[in-house]
Amino acid sequence: MKPIHTVLLCLACSFLAAVATYALIQMNPQPPQQFSTAPKDDSERVARLESEIGILNAKLNDLGKLQQDAPRPDSAPAKPRTDPRKDDVAPTKASGDTTKIDDLAERLKEIESGEAAARALRDKAVIDLNSGDDRKQEEAARLLGHLAKEGDEAAKKALREAMKSQDSTVREWAVEALNDTGLAEFMPELKLLMNDPEADVREEVTQTLESMPADEAGPLLISMLGDSEPDVLIGAIEVLGSLEYKAAINDLLPLTRNANEEVAISAAIAMSSCGDSSAAEIWVPTLGARLSNEDAGERRRAVRYLREMGLESSRTYLEQAKQDSDWRVRREAERALQELDEQ
Repeated sequence: MKPIHTVLLCLACSFLAAVATYALIQMNPQPPQQFSTAPKDDSERVARLESEIGILNAKLNDLGKLQQDAPRPDSAPAKPRTDPRKDDVAPTKASGDTTKIDDLAERLKEIESGEAAARALRDKAVIDLNSGDDRKQEEAARLLGHLAKEGDEAAKKALREAMKSQDSTVREWAVEALNDTGLAEFMPELKLLMNDPEADVREEVTQTLESMPADEAGPLLISMLGDSEPDVLIGAIEVLGSLEYKAAINDLLPLTRNANEEVAISAAIAMSSCGDSSAAEIWVPTLGARLSNEDAGERRRAVRYLREMGLESSRTYLEQAKQDSDWRVRREAERALQELDEQ
């Protein structure tokens, strides 16, 4: 091969290599370096963050200059980097990416400060839960319950510790915090507290079990049907009805003859909700007769029970109650009739 041909071939190869290098740079820009785990101390976290941002910005600037200096095919050669017109102009792409990195860093700071605020709020809730102030305890229980439902492990731990408190009020608020959460992972703690020495705690357990899976809550509620405290017993009965736990029918039947009338009627209503209305049907005439009682409160109570039973056999009595002199009796009767029509 002649010398001139060799020279031309070398020049062509060099040009093609430069074009390929430029194309690779355009197609595969170096990804931003991931932020390393920040230290727990605030001052160290800020220093580490600023250092990493500085490194990223420097690399982005170098990348922008490299892209600007790369030869462009079919165009005039790039001007020398010493061109005074370019000394004061930052590369467009690098500037844009630097702004994105700065925004990301700022967002990271916001997230970290938000997490710190959440920790402070949770810590305050734990203190308030043990404060003895009903209002603060209620708010703290609601907050911790919400955080636990959202998956906050620290809040769950705080509630578990509160459920072991020597203060029965704290135990009660901790159980109430779980109302409507459906967090079945707390079933072992609730199982222990259903035998709590304080009736208020046991009653709160029945209410919390209402949001738990029926196949897990049902057996626990049945075991509470022997509780000596009427409020606890009624709570367990009502939740079994709400869960429509059919396996409880045989355990509820004896309670429909309980000496405590409220217990007996509640058991009949729960049985009806579970699919057996035999006991509730027996109560309909008795409750219907009370619509002639002089006490408006007794008439309202009778209509409310008839409404909860939801039986067609109570329609005649409910029509009668629509004419009652007490507007609350009339309103309850109208709602009961509407529900019957919708069945």
